[in-house]
Amino acid sequence: MRAPLCLLLLVAHAVDMLPLNRRKKQVGAGQGGNCTGCVICSEENGCSTCQQRLFLFIRREGIRQYGKCVHDCPPGYFGIRGQEVNRCKKCGATCESCFSQDFCIQCKRRFYLYKGKCLPTCPPGTTAQQSTRECQERSPGQKKGRREQRPRKDRKPDRKPDRPQAARQGQ
Repeated sequence: MRAPLCLLLLVAHAVDMLPLNRRKKQVGAGQGGNCTGCVICSEENGCSTCQQRLFLFIRREGIRQYGKCVHDCPPGYFGIRGQEVNRCKKCGATCESCFSQDFCIQCKRRFYLYKGKCLPTCPPGTTAQQSTRECQERSPGQKKGRREQRPRKDRKPDRKPDRPQAARQGQ
């Protein structure tokens, strides 16, 4: 009676170890030898499934793509959590870094950040800050800068005052 029970326990233990052995085989070295945080990793494509709290970042090189599991998405990407997989998604075309697809944190060159959007020029009522690449609201008493001042139609351009007629004739 003891022999069949021992045999049954041995088989049950071997069956429990089988998924662990398979998982170790799936988590191989991958390209560059980095399968850290992967649940499934292949030589050709890197990670395809990550541990629960990590993000899957897919790097594309031509027609090839290679997956890597990361704690934080790299600059130019933001993390989005899903039921099956957490992924890194690319920011919008004008964003250097972002919080989501619709909210930029920092803009690429030639764009200014205003309320989470990257704009080519700052909207009326704001001033472009070159150092931070942001549009800042003007205080009510703040005048427009020289470049932003527009000529008023009711104002004549500044000219030298004409000399009186008599002064011109005496010369």
